[in-house]
Amino acid sequence: MAGCFAEPRLSDRFGLPGRLWMTLLVMTLLTSGATAADPCDVDAALWRSRQIETIATKVQHANSKDERLEYEARGSWLRRWEPGQMPSAPADAPDESELVPEPLLQDLTRPAGVDLSAWRQMVDSQTRLLDVDSDDARKDNLRTTIRIASKLETDLAAQLADDSKTLATPTSWVLAYTRYRLGRALAYRELPVVREGWPIVDTDRYQKRLLAVYDRLTQQTHGDRAEFILLQDRMFRRSGNKGLALELLEANRRSIQPKWYLKKRRDLLQEIGWDPPYREAAKLYLEAGYDDES
Repeated sequence: MAGCFAEPRLSDRFGLPGRLWMTLLVMTLLTSGATAADPCDVDAALWRSRQIETIATKVQHANSKDERLEYEARGSWLRRWEPGQMPSAPADAPDESELVPEPLLQDLTRPAGVDLSAWRQMVDSQTRLLDVDSDDARKDNLRTTIRIASKLETDLAAQLADDSKTLATPTSWVLAYTRYRLGRALAYRELPVVREGWPIVDTDRYQKRLLAVYDRLTQQTHGDRAEFILLQDRMFRRSGNKGLALELLEANRRSIQPKWYLKKRRDLLQEIGWDPPYREAAKLYLEAGYDDES
């Protein structure tokens, strides 16, 4: 079947000629009221069924709680997926009604106790950070972004110590967004296209720095925050917890720009090695008008 992924010989598995077995299966599906008679969808349904069984076995024999949670997340996603019916990005995404936008220091009143010159310096740093860490120029400006964000985080934490582990004030949100931008820039350093021009020489030092920034953000936000979900998703992804990353992405799909939701879903499915849903996700990404160059 052209265009479908390769399958084991059905005659080997069921003791029936493959063509006869497939005919019987399709007739059974149609008789029971199923509407997906596309051979590729039938193949995907068979793949899904076997994969769910395999994951259930891995959950039972997991060596740790973390491993079990990862496989449970993968199984949860697969049980919801219906071949040929994968949804695209929500039409009303991103829903910003419950998101806290990044405050601008230049629009805020200088807090009592903060020196005027230090405040002006932080205002200037944030302005420059937002300029270089833009959607269009982000990957090209990583060195500058990391340098400015590191300095701004240090200054904010020193000048506004009470903001370091709370989201109670506008300036605390500035600090959280600064940590998010710093963590994202550091994580982007692992992208192949970035490493080619800017190799990570000291892997251990880099790893410690990224994890430390992410830990400070996590402590400050006290759990999941949709504003910073893409960094959390990337941290899951890079640690091998791709099922958890996929479920986190799905749970927050209405808070994410459609392009990034569709792209990251596609990429995660490919990294897990699930070819049938990956192909469907890749198709939806292209049909939405996106490509990896835009």
